[in-house]
Amino acid sequence: MGSVTDGPATSYVRAATKWSRTDWWQLEAKALGELPDLRRQLAFFSPIEARPFLAANLHTKVGAARGCLLTLTNIASFTLPTVAAFLLFSWSLGGSEQAAPLVLAGVLAGIAAIIAGIGLITEVRRQLGTDPKIGRMLALWHIVPALVGLMILVAAGWDGSEGGLIGTAGLLADLVVGGLHFTVYRGVAQTNSQRWARQLDRLKAALDATPLDVRARIYSDVQAALALLAEREFISRAEWEQAREAPIGLLGLEMAPREA
Repeated sequence: MGSVTDGPATSYVRAATKWSRTDWWQLEAKALGELPDLRRQLAFFSPIEARPFLAANLHTKVGAARGCLLTLTNIASFTLPTVAAFLLFSWSLGGSEQAAPLVLAGVLAGIAAIIAGIGLITEVRRQLGTDPKIGRMLALWHIVPALVGLMILVAAGWDGSEGGLIGTAGLLADLVVGGLHFTVYRGVAQTNSQRWARQLDRLKAALDATPLDVRARIYSDVQAALALLAEREFISRAEWEQAREAPIGLLGLEMAPREA
């Protein structure tokens, strides 16, 4: 039976029935549960499968609501460009005389660009841990419809009307934002690369900014969890000694580094 004084990391180990590489990251996420910003910084270095629980806000309903809202806006951001392209296609078949479909298509594409742009800024600032493959897939959902829409405008012989300007501006904005996705989600950083070094500096700065009493509490919890791991024979004595030497926030990197 667990102690009433068990910390979150120790409780996680006590409830475990087996141990894997991902569990090292899960243990660290539990230990850093009250420091969501630090967990997000750490998500940069983790394997893809460990990112969801490192990037999640474990302590507030606001975080869950924000995540749900972010999902809905992401769906809108890659749905609206397709709708805009469809409107332009219908417009081209209908004689290319009415300006309303052009305006609506531009507005929809512009809204999609704004939503996607906000998402990119959030990703850069908060390290949400989005899989780069998913990020690049989202890029295509913006780029392809925008290109199709622009080609429809050209093929339909757009005459430079105001409606066409709005349509073109919205599509170009969405095209640019789609291209930026490939920059932000250009793939995981290689060990010892400049990107890796910059993020490691950010992680260390976040650790240094953590109050000493919080660090002491986390350290005590992690050490108790590691001792329990060894006691339950989930890890060898050599692994226990190696893990005990890992600084706060670097346990996953030490024991289960991301495979190249």
